[in-house]
Amino acid sequence: MSLNYFDIMALDCLCKINGERSGSAVFHLFKGKRSSQTIQDAGLFQLAKYFGMAAQCSRSDISASLKKLEQHSYLNPMSETDTYKVTASGRAALKHAFSERPWPVHCHGAYYQQAAGVLWKRLSLLVQVLSHKLRGSRQYFPVTKDHKTLHWVKKYLSRHSDHIEMARSLFAMLESHLYKIDDKAAQIFVYSLTSHDRIGYTSRQLADTLKDDEWYVYIMFWASVHYFIQSLPECEDALLKDLLSDVHVDNALTESTRKTWQMIKRGIPIHRIAEIRKLKTATIEDHIVEISLHEPAFMINDYVSAEEQLQIAEFAKQMRTNKIKQIRDGLEQRFSYFQIRLALTKQVQQYD
Repeated sequence: MSLNYFDIMALDCLCKINGERSGSAVFHLFKGKRSSQTIQDAGLFQLAKYFGMAAQCSRSDISASLKKLEQHSYLNPMSETDTYKVTASGRAALKHAFSERPWPVHCHGAYYQQAAGVLWKRLSLLVQVLSHKLRGSRQYFPVTKDHKTLHWVKKYLSRHSDHIEMARSLFAMLESHLYKIDDKAAQIFVYSLTSHDRIGYTSRQLADTLKDDEWYVYIMFWASVHYFIQSLPECEDALLKDLLSDVHVDNALTESTRKTWQMIKRGIPIHRIAEIRKLKTATIEDHIVEISLHEPAFMINDYVSAEEQLQIAEFAKQMRTNKIKQIRDGLEQRFSYFQIRLALTKQVQQYD
């Protein structure tokens, strides 16, 4: 059985994890699980681009993929730890797969996928509604049943009386942006839209039409949506800014972590933040680890000194591990789990 792009993504994750996490870690990464462990793994193993990029996958999908990779002799299972090592032939297959279908340059799950979901729902519904308005049609099924999206688009349309001009502006904005990305990605994006004349294609339908891998088509689609978000800081188009006006797109921090970050910048210590926010100290520590992963300028010396960071980093490098317990035990438990996790965040390049 041939590999699909989902299998290649899983293989790349396991290659970078290098036997330090189980297949479940890949599952949680693809789902975009907002746990401290998954967020930290995304940074430590340079896998943040995959975060949330296969949210619809199931555990059985991961199991089937791992089984397939084993059958191709691309994985060696480590039975005692439920982990895997990628073989030399697996690494070669990975290199070949990415040479044929490289990961799209604009696609980054941790940074953009959450906002991309909101943008696509609003944008696709707006295109559908305006298309029907221009044709004088009132009877159609909305492309989404999401109440928040339906409410947002209805409210947005009510604030603008000239819907013909809005349609022209929307077309111009889409055309301008799509000319700047890969032709296939632009084609996938356009054919995913629903209008008065045509129902949008699914990833499977597009894969059949384009004679391409369904999972790669799916990733290419989201890459095109991510580009709209990535271009936002330099964008002068009011309509695109409106579509994301109430959505955080500046970094990958969760809303709760962002609140903690604001309090840290005011010099409030961990225990007081926990008291004020009525959260556990461990939760605030998770937030700080997340901040350190996503904010390169964030200084952690107040929590773990420069000398302590060096000791932890050198031991982790010497033992070639990112396993927190192994590092803690090896350093005779001189450092807390929090300090070790925090120190490790400064030893990796978070995004590749």
